[in-house]
Amino acid sequence: MNILLELFVVTFRVLWAFVLAAAKWLVRPKEKSVAGQVCLITGAGSGLGRLFALEFARRRALLVLWDINTQSNEETAGMVRHIYRELAEAAPKVAGDGEKDVLPHCSLQVYTYTCDVGKRENVYTTAERVRKEVGEVSVLVNNAGVVSGHHLLECPDELIERTMMVNCHAHFWIVIKEKLFDEAI
Repeated sequence: MNILLELFVVTFRVLWAFVLAAAKWLVRPKEKSVAGQVCLITGAGSGLGRLFALEFARRRALLVLWDINTQSNEETAGMVRHIYRELAEAAPKVAGDGEKDVLPHCSLQVYTYTCDVGKRENVYTTAERVRKEVGEVSVLVNNAGVVSGHHLLECPDELIERTMMVNCHAHFWIVIKEKLFDEAI
Protein backbone atom coordinates (compact mmCIF):
# COMPACT_ATOMS: atom_id res chain seq x y z
CA MET A 1 0.00 0.00 0.00
CA ASN A 2 2.82 2.39 0.91
CA ILE A 3 4.55 1.72 -2.44
CA LEU A 4 1.38 2.58 -4.37
CA LEU A 5 1.06 5.85 -2.45
CA GLU A 6 4.69 6.75 -3.17
CA LEU A 7 4.22 5.87 -6.85
CA PHE A 8 1.17 8.13 -6.99
CA VAL A 9 3.05 11.00 -5.30
CA VAL A 10 6.05 10.68 -7.64
CA THR A 11 3.79 10.52 -10.70
CA PHE A 12 1.87 13.57 -9.52
CA ARG A 13 5.11 15.53 -8.91
CA VAL A 14 6.48 14.65 -12.35
CA LEU A 15 3.24 15.68 -14.05
CA TRP A 16 3.11 18.89 -11.99
CA ALA A 17 6.70 19.70 -13.04
CA PHE A 18 5.64 19.32 -16.69
CA VAL A 19 2.66 21.63 -16.12
CA LEU A 20 4.86 24.28 -14.51
CA ALA A 21 7.46 24.02 -17.28
CA ALA A 22 4.75 24.41 -19.93
CA ALA A 23 3.31 27.42 -18.10
CA LYS A 24 6.74 29.09 -17.95
CA TRP A 25 7.26 28.36 -21.62
CA LEU A 26 3.90 29.87 -22.60
CA VAL A 27 3.97 32.85 -20.23
CA ARG A 28 7.52 34.13 -20.43
CA PRO A 29 8.77 36.59 -17.83
CA LYS A 30 9.53 40.14 -18.95
CA GLU A 31 13.11 40.53 -20.14
CA LYS A 32 15.35 42.99 -18.38
CA SER A 33 16.10 46.06 -20.45
CA VAL A 34 19.78 46.90 -20.77
CA ALA A 35 19.21 49.99 -22.91
CA GLY A 36 21.55 52.73 -21.75
CA GLN A 37 23.21 50.55 -19.11
CA VAL A 38 26.96 49.98 -18.95
CA CYS A 39 27.67 46.32 -19.77
CA LEU A 40 31.16 44.85 -19.45
CA ILE A 41 31.96 41.71 -21.42
CA THR A 42 35.22 39.85 -20.82
CA GLY A 43 36.64 37.75 -23.64
CA ALA A 44 34.81 39.94 -26.16
CA GLY A 45 37.34 39.49 -28.96
CA SER A 46 35.90 36.26 -30.34
CA GLY A 47 33.47 33.41 -29.88
CA LEU A 48 30.65 33.80 -27.40
CA GLY A 49 32.06 37.07 -26.08
CA ARG A 50 31.72 38.62 -29.53
CA LEU A 51 28.19 37.25 -29.90
CA PHE A 52 27.24 38.63 -26.47
CA ALA A 53 28.63 42.04 -27.46
CA LEU A 54 26.64 42.11 -30.70
CA GLU A 55 23.42 41.10 -28.94
CA PHE A 56 23.86 43.66 -26.16
CA ALA A 57 24.57 46.30 -28.84
CA ARG A 58 21.26 45.43 -30.56
CA ARG A 59 19.61 46.00 -27.18
CA ARG A 60 21.19 49.48 -26.96
CA ALA A 61 23.62 48.87 -24.11
CA LEU A 62 26.74 50.97 -23.64
CA LEU A 63 29.50 48.38 -23.97
CA VAL A 64 32.87 47.92 -22.29
CA LEU A 65 34.83 45.15 -24.00
CA TRP A 66 37.80 43.39 -22.38
CA ASP A 67 40.02 40.95 -24.22
CA ILE A 68 43.63 39.88 -24.17
CA ASN A 69 43.84 40.31 -27.97
CA THR A 70 43.68 44.00 -28.89
CA GLN A 71 43.10 43.42 -32.60
CA SER A 72 40.16 41.04 -32.24
CA ASN A 73 38.68 43.26 -29.51
CA GLU A 74 38.79 46.24 -31.91
CA GLU A 75 37.17 44.11 -34.63
CA THR A 76 34.30 43.35 -32.26
CA ALA A 77 34.05 47.05 -31.40
CA GLY A 78 33.83 47.85 -35.13
CA MET A 79 30.94 45.42 -35.50
CA VAL A 80 29.23 46.98 -32.49
CA ARG A 81 29.66 50.49 -33.92
CA HIS A 82 28.10 49.28 -37.17
CA ILE A 83 25.07 48.02 -35.22
CA TYR A 84 24.87 51.35 -33.36
CA ARG A 85 24.87 53.23 -36.70
CA GLU A 86 22.09 50.98 -38.02
CA LEU A 87 20.06 51.59 -34.87
CA ALA A 88 20.55 55.34 -35.14
CA GLU A 89 19.44 55.34 -38.80
CA ALA A 90 16.44 53.13 -38.12
CA ALA A 91 15.29 55.08 -35.06
CA PRO A 92 11.95 56.75 -35.73
CA LYS A 93 11.93 60.50 -35.58
CA VAL A 94 9.97 62.15 -32.81
CA ALA A 95 6.66 63.20 -34.27
CA GLY A 96 5.43 66.75 -33.92
CA ASP A 97 2.53 65.70 -31.71
CA GLY A 98 4.87 64.56 -28.92
CA GLU A 99 5.18 60.84 -29.67
CA LYS A 100 8.32 59.35 -28.18
CA ASP A 101 10.64 56.61 -29.40
CA VAL A 102 9.80 53.13 -28.20
CA LEU A 103 13.40 52.61 -27.09
CA PRO A 104 15.08 55.28 -24.99
CA HIS A 105 17.53 57.45 -26.87
CA CYS A 106 20.95 57.37 -25.30
CA SER A 107 24.52 57.95 -26.32
CA LEU A 108 25.57 54.53 -27.57
CA GLN A 109 29.30 53.98 -27.23
CA VAL A 110 31.72 51.10 -27.05
CA TYR A 111 34.96 51.15 -25.05
CA THR A 112 37.73 48.61 -25.57
CA TYR A 113 40.41 47.61 -23.08
CA THR A 114 43.19 45.10 -23.43
CA CYS A 115 43.17 43.06 -20.25
CA ASP A 116 44.61 39.68 -19.30
CA VAL A 117 42.09 38.54 -16.69
CA GLY A 118 44.53 35.83 -15.62
CA LYS A 119 46.72 38.52 -14.04
CA ARG A 120 45.24 40.09 -10.94
CA GLU A 121 47.06 43.43 -11.16
CA ASN A 122 46.03 43.81 -14.81
CA VAL A 123 42.39 43.28 -13.80
CA TYR A 124 42.68 45.82 -10.97
CA THR A 125 44.26 48.55 -13.13
CA THR A 126 41.83 47.98 -16.00
CA ALA A 127 38.88 48.07 -13.60
CA GLU A 128 40.10 51.40 -12.22
CA ARG A 129 40.45 52.79 -15.75
CA VAL A 130 36.88 51.69 -16.53
CA ARG A 131 35.62 53.35 -13.35
CA LYS A 132 37.35 56.63 -14.24
CA GLU A 133 36.60 56.67 -17.99
CA VAL A 134 33.15 55.06 -18.19
CA GLY A 135 31.69 54.93 -14.69
CA GLU A 136 30.07 52.14 -12.71
CA VAL A 137 29.24 48.96 -14.59
CA SER A 138 25.65 47.74 -14.39
CA VAL A 139 25.93 44.30 -16.00
CA LEU A 140 28.92 41.96 -16.16
CA VAL A 141 29.18 39.07 -18.60
CA ASN A 142 32.27 37.30 -17.28
CA ASN A 143 32.94 35.26 -20.40
CA ALA A 144 36.75 35.07 -20.74
CA GLY A 145 38.07 31.54 -20.63
CA VAL A 146 40.89 29.24 -21.60
CA VAL A 147 40.35 25.83 -23.19
CA SER A 148 43.37 23.58 -23.59
CA GLY A 149 41.90 20.99 -25.92
CA HIS A 150 44.01 18.29 -24.25
CA HIS A 151 43.28 15.61 -21.70
CA LEU A 152 44.17 16.71 -18.18
CA LEU A 153 47.05 14.25 -17.90
CA GLU A 154 48.55 15.56 -21.16
CA CYS A 155 48.54 19.23 -20.09
CA PRO A 156 51.76 20.87 -18.92
CA ASP A 157 51.68 22.47 -15.48
CA GLU A 158 51.82 25.99 -16.93
CA LEU A 159 48.66 25.40 -18.98
CA ILE A 160 46.80 24.02 -15.97
CA GLU A 161 47.83 27.06 -13.90
CA ARG A 162 46.82 29.45 -16.70
CA THR A 163 43.45 27.71 -17.07
CA MET A 164 42.76 28.00 -13.34
CA MET A 165 43.80 31.66 -13.26
CA VAL A 166 41.52 32.65 -16.13
CA ASN A 167 38.60 30.25 -15.64
CA CYS A 168 38.40 30.42 -11.85
CA HIS A 169 40.47 33.05 -10.06
CA ALA A 170 39.64 35.85 -12.49
CA HIS A 171 35.97 35.66 -11.53
CA PHE A 172 36.85 36.49 -7.94
CA TRP A 173 39.22 39.28 -8.92
CA ILE A 174 36.68 40.90 -11.19
CA VAL A 175 33.55 40.54 -9.07
CA ILE A 176 34.41 40.29 -5.38
CA LYS A 177 37.66 42.17 -4.85
CA GLU A 178 36.83 45.20 -6.96
CA LYS A 179 33.10 45.45 -6.19
CA LEU A 180 32.93 47.12 -9.59
CA PHE A 181 29.59 45.78 -10.69
CA ASP A 182 25.97 46.03 -9.58
CA GLU A 183 25.11 42.54 -10.83
CA ALA A 184 26.82 39.75 -12.70
CA ILE A 185 25.45 37.11 -15.08
